[in-house]
Amino acid sequence: MNVLFIGYGRMGGALGDAWLASGKVEQLSIVDPGIAPDAAAGRYGRLEDVPADQAFDVIVLAVKPGYASEALAGLSDRHCERAVVVSVAAGVTQGFLSRALGGRCPVVRAMPNTPVLVGAGCTGLYANEHLDNARRFIIGQLFEAVGAAYWVNEEEQLDAVTAISGSGPAYYHLFSEALAEAGIKLGLPPELARNLAAQTAFGAATLQHQAHADFTELRMAVTSPNGTTAAAIEVFETQKQLRELVMAATCAAHRRSVELSEGA
Repeated sequence: MNVLFIGYGRMGGALGDAWLASGKVEQLSIVDPGIAPDAAAGRYGRLEDVPADQAFDVIVLAVKPGYASEALAGLSDRHCERAVVVSVAAGVTQGFLSRALGGRCPVVRAMPNTPVLVGAGCTGLYANEHLDNARRFIIGQLFEAVGAAYWVNEEEQLDAVTAISGSGPAYYHLFSEALAEAGIKLGLPPELARNLAAQTAFGAATLQHQAHADFTELRMAVTSPNGTTAAAIEVFETQKQLRELVMAATCAAHRRSVELSEGA
């Protein structure tokens, strides 16, 4: 498979490096002004330097949303001839991308999160009816190489994916940050408090990933009646404050994702 990346920053680089390492991609070309140009190695500072007669199977758009239209307009017909364009540009709609491409190839919108950097990502994917099942399967496999991948049926559902898994890692990091700070205030050395919070998060997530794991049952298994965990959970659950706070926060992220899409 021959893949072109337009943009090879943190997210683009994580995807491209993982796809090469997995053997799912045999040839990788990169366009990014931040890299040292080397045409022999398929590295270009500008899209116009990519040979116009080169065909690609997948073109990944990994630039800031404001540069999406300009980047796609620079693709030649040969570049697009057999390609699927996969966009990881947040908030840029499928319709906008298709118009920018002049309808020359099918488009997939992808919402990966930062754990793809360590092969533990979660990616939401959307494509319209123009993408055939064979290529849909290939795109799914590419993102499964960096974690889990889930297709949604409606493009609007990507806004909810953004609010839950796209932004979600920051929520868990914030909770771990607060938990570590609490440990310090309770008298633990900072490094120990940090390690306890991180390892606990890792262990809990591992349990959640067991087949048929139920979040409520996992919580109840730790919560002995009148025990230490029950005392903490009672604080979290007072008037459902934690749940309402999480709902308000994810709704705020969802609204912002919708706003970004409407502005594209």
